[in-house]
Amino acid sequence: MTKKYRLTLIALSLITLLIVGRLLTGGFSFILGQFWFTSGLLLLVLLSLIDQPHFSKDSNIFVNAVTASISLLLVDAPDRDFVYWGFFSVTIYLLFSSYGLLWFRQRPLADENKYIRFLSRLNREIGKPEALFSAFFLWGTYKQFGADSNEFDALLVFWVVFTILNLPSLARALEDLITPEKSNQSKSAIGQIFGVKSKNTFLVKLAPAISGSTQCRPFDFVEFKHGPEQRPRRGLIIEEYILNQESWVKVLASPSIDHVFSKTPFGGAGSRDVVYKIEEVPTNDLLRRLVGIVAEHSKINYLRFTYNSAIEVTEGQLLGVKVGSTEVLYQIVEGVTSIESLEQKNESGFIVGEAIQLGTWNLERLQFEQFGWVPEINTPVFLASNIDEPIIAKDEIIVGRIPNTNYPVVLSKPLAMSHHMAVIGVTGTGKSVFSRGLIREYLKENDAKVICIDFTGEYVGKFEDLNPQSVISKDISEQLFKDIDFIEREMGSNYNKDTESSRAKKKEVSRTIYDQLKVFMESENKLAIFELPHVENTSGVLTYTKTFFRILFHIAKTENNFGKRLCLVLEEAHTIVPEWNFAGVSDKASQGLLNSIAQIALQGRKYNVGLLVIAQRTANVSKTILTQCNTIVSFQEFDKTSSEFLANYFGQETVKSLPKLRFRQAIAAGKAFRSSVPMIFEVPEIEE
Repeated sequence: MTKKYRLTLIALSLITLLIVGRLLTGGFSFILGQFWFTSGLLLLVLLSLIDQPHFSKDSNIFVNAVTASISLLLVDAPDRDFVYWGFFSVTIYLLFSSYGLLWFRQRPLADENKYIRFLSRLNREIGKPEALFSAFFLWGTYKQFGADSNEFDALLVFWVVFTILNLPSLARALEDLITPEKSNQSKSAIGQIFGVKSKNTFLVKLAPAISGSTQCRPFDFVEFKHGPEQRPRRGLIIEEYILNQESWVKVLASPSIDHVFSKTPFGGAGSRDVVYKIEEVPTNDLLRRLVGIVAEHSKINYLRFTYNSAIEVTEGQLLGVKVGSTEVLYQIVEGVTSIESLEQKNESGFIVGEAIQLGTWNLERLQFEQFGWVPEINTPVFLASNIDEPIIAKDEIIVGRIPNTNYPVVLSKPLAMSHHMAVIGVTGTGKSVFSRGLIREYLKENDAKVICIDFTGEYVGKFEDLNPQSVISKDISEQLFKDIDFIEREMGSNYNKDTESSRAKKKEVSRTIYDQLKVFMESENKLAIFELPHVENTSGVLTYTKTFFRILFHIAKTENNFGKRLCLVLEEAHTIVPEWNFAGVSDKASQGLLNSIAQIALQGRKYNVGLLVIAQRTANVSKTILTQCNTIVSFQEFDKTSSEFLANYFGQETVKSLPKLRFRQAIAAGKAFRSSVPMIFEVPEIEE
């Protein structure tokens, strides 16, 4: 019932009661001195129609009790019979019990214990104006005029019309009957703007739910007028919550939402700051792309966003945020649940996502480029859209894509080979399959050759279709080990110094390895396997391996690899180039092997020799070798040592994602990749 009709009804009730009183008493003295009039007009009519037209709360009951107590003082002492004292007792009960409820009630009534619920509901029934002051009115009329008088009958008719026939409800029905049909826009009103969190986020207090009112829920579209110019705005409900037992929603307005309705006229004039639900929404994909809004404490390279979305997101997904007119891309690395404290112990739960900046996408160079500023708070965050399929150079490959997008991760094969590359990851994450796929890509280059240092025995079978050869044949390898044993015995018998025989045999061993390498480098075969005979780092194995790498580097320096580019693959690198405290033996041969490979790592780029280091952990691999790898691909890792080492390449925020990476997901960074920023990518499924 509107204020206009309510005030009109009060005026009519007052006039009716005055006319009845004038006819019954012959004057107007009853206005100030008779209890039935004060209880009938000031209490029954006014409280029913103005203060509590729909229902009474605990605070209303307390006010009713105070008002009733004061009105009872108008009754003359001779008229204060047992009924009066009954009224007085009920009034005192309501006064103290409702006051106590105001102190003890802390939650919505439905959440309180059963005793408080019973007491509150009982008070609301006996303390509402229609009940309490109807009793006062009828008793006052009886005491003033008697039950058999015409005056009592007339006032009883007034009470029947007002209370028994429920005049307020009849007035509302009459209002609905004579009021013109509301416009569609008025019917779609859901609430009013009560606050602005930023220039594009509005707090809306919802109208009380009544029959026929428009219902709204998150991700409904709305429209409103706001600001001095009452500019029409379109928005989207992104959050709802309860505050002080009232319903509120948060509305986001942005150019992206305006674009959805670019061909749709505004709904109508509407009232200022009143929010209307849009019933007919053009076809769009906005809700399939909206992730949330930018949250506080975001930085240039680090984005925090409040997750408000109808879609699911996961770590590694690519997000787009407009900074001015530029779309800046971020990659999700974390999600955190949080609680916002509202007023009077109200709380609202939400999720905050964290993402690192990849930058803007340069389509011509196929790379992310760092952007130097932060987006404004409450800016919408969307899933990044796909791009046109890129065209890459002949010596480049796409090793994977950003999860759930077609953004490519482009690797330069020449740079990866010459500047050394490391592939790290625990068993079962896709590391070895990825590495073998990379080797196959290397072998597609006309001038490339690959030697795999492998003690696992897997490479021969995995590359069977390429007919790999042993870089040193089995028969010659066995003879070389016999020669090395001879050298060690000779030196051992001469106080660990060379003899004429040991020096001659060393030259023979070196010449044999040189000839074997030369045969491979000049042959048509592009892939060779250097298999270690034992897993243990025995002195003979180390001397054999050290000599192999020394001769290999000698060929690179003196013969320029016979015009070829060579990649050395160190499978299970911790067995070949262990960190000093993981070495199997501590003699000079162990240190000599590390020095030989370190020389290749430090200077190999100048002589077209590169390394592909494959390891499960960084902790037990020589840091001298790893630090020379200018390109790093890391699959899932758990140990702290690996995370601390890889943080130098990926950064502290990105490296936190290592334990959470899924199968065939990795983090890439380094010189061989087009983009200069670390990124989570997904390796395509490779069938071997």
